[in-house]
Amino acid sequence: MKQYDHFIDGAWHAADGGEVIDSIDPATGEVWARFARGNNADVDQAVQAAHRAFSEGEWSGYSAQQRADCLLSLADLLEQRWQDLVEAEVRDNGKRIVEVNAQFAGLHSWYRYFAQQMLEVESTQLENQIPGVTSTAHYLPYGVIGVITPWNSPLMILAWKIAPALAAGNTVVIKPSEHASASTLEFAALCAESSLPQGVINVVTGFGEEAGEALVKHPLTRKVSFTGSDFGGRKVAEAAASNVIPATLELGGKSPQLLFADVDLDNAINGIVSGIFLSNGQTCVAGSRLIVEDSIHDEVVLRIVGRARKLQAGNPLKPETQVAPLANQVHLDKVLSMIADARAQGAICVCGGERQYPEDCPNGFFVQPTVFTSVTPAMTLWREEVFGPVLAITKFSDEAEAVHLANDSVYGLAAGIWSKDQARAQRIAQQIQAGTVYINHYRSVDPGSPIGGFKRSGYGRELGPDAVKDYLQIKSVWVGSAPCADPFPTN
Repeated sequence: MKQYDHFIDGAWHAADGGEVIDSIDPATGEVWARFARGNNADVDQAVQAAHRAFSEGEWSGYSAQQRADCLLSLADLLEQRWQDLVEAEVRDNGKRIVEVNAQFAGLHSWYRYFAQQMLEVESTQLENQIPGVTSTAHYLPYGVIGVITPWNSPLMILAWKIAPALAAGNTVVIKPSEHASASTLEFAALCAESSLPQGVINVVTGFGEEAGEALVKHPLTRKVSFTGSDFGGRKVAEAAASNVIPATLELGGKSPQLLFADVDLDNAINGIVSGIFLSNGQTCVAGSRLIVEDSIHDEVVLRIVGRARKLQAGNPLKPETQVAPLANQVHLDKVLSMIADARAQGAICVCGGERQYPEDCPNGFFVQPTVFTSVTPAMTLWREEVFGPVLAITKFSDEAEAVHLANDSVYGLAAGIWSKDQARAQRIAQQIQAGTVYINHYRSVDPGSPIGGFKRSGYGRELGPDAVKDYLQIKSVWVGSAPCADPFPTN
């Protein structure tokens, strides 16, 4: 049984209250590890440590180049030893080892990219219309950043947040999901071997309503970055507003995929299957609504179903496994409930729709890859995020209807457009209400391209050319080069 404590100020600390949280291996349904259950006192200890590191420690005096060197030191360790982190994440959230390997092999690149990006941030001479006065914009770190990460891709999403935050000179307190904290804590142990000073990175594990809320509301937390559900995002936004601190929220999605009859169908089917069944649909950008031109609807359904039925479920630690378990029992129950609800509302299940029991993991949280047709915008399956391997398909007859259906959602995180007509695809891309639109492609991510949502998918952006600046405050400094006039001259 693996026992994990909080990582605070470069050392391991048991929970203040002595309580723990069981981590259930989704493939077996059995407890494999325990995390410290953090409370206000644990969070306060971590935030105080991060604040000292920011305001008093050696980190506070580091130049941009010194901070970059620290991130590069961490990147070197990740490049050499990423394999040491893989099993903890697979055991914790059930993601296939093939996918985790792919993510972790490139983790170092995020830290290298943002180390370089910080070196390109310089004070800016500003233009003004006041004679005899000059002004300059300086970019300064916030201080302690509260980072709250989800259970689906903990270490990759963590890199998106802390790499630019640290490059900018901030310190961080991380509250990973209580469903998947192990890989973050293993990563913290690796950080301790890098040249990052103590207190720069801290991890407190626990529940959102306890440790998470305490972190956001702490008076020394200066900014928050959260990835998770829209419900959790609203809670974070409310807590951040109570302290008048900025928050970046990357929330849920119900991403549409628009499929036109002129498409390269082989390429499109690969993208659609990847978009909904890779990672078991447990990704915010899952292409969960397929809006297909009516003339090719039947063929598309037939081909997707054929692909889905061949996918083999099993132990996520085995490279040959194609379908891994859902991340936890609560989530499995939610997905199965939404499948049952879709049937009750009249959607036609043409593939899957049931829990499954692989021979090598009969007690795991597995559900079959599922496809529904005849889904209408009035149905819950159309409107609410499943966060599972469930595809909702509907038809359209013309471009205007396709765009209307795509935008008929409270979410706006991502979208896909599949067509050989580039002019049409580009035209539609401008009309789609989503933060990321893919054309004849899906699911790629790169440090140079911003990620974030419209509508209830959140606000603010991660990654992209301004990612480091998102963790910097702007200070304007004015310098007068002429005498100040007497404001109250005498006659």
